[in-house]
Amino acid sequence: MKKKQKFGLVFLIFVAVYVLIYAILSINGRYQPAAVNLRGIMWSSWAPAGFYDAEHPWPGSVEARKSPNQKTGGWRASMIYAFLPLWEIDVHFIHKKIYGDPIN
Repeated sequence: MKKKQKFGLVFLIFVAVYVLIYAILSINGRYQPAAVNLRGIMWSSWAPAGFYDAEHPWPGSVEARKSPNQKTGGWRASMIYAFLPLWEIDVHFIHKKIYGDPIN
């Protein structure tokens, strides 16, 4: 096998594993608050498993300042950046933004 073909095969396997991991995370995801104001949730975005941490408050949020011990949840930027291309495709074409509170 030539060096170029080997590189192409390794690259293809890497991309396939990357997409498969995101698909597994997305299957286990759910909508989470993405924008909140004083009246409540403005909209919610799709959060694959691991993208949203319900145990840690959004830094600088009104809720975090008002009740530092209350756990309000927050997005994990590292997970979003790691899967940004696939997440952008997912939230624009498959799991679109929901305005208002998805639970109520």
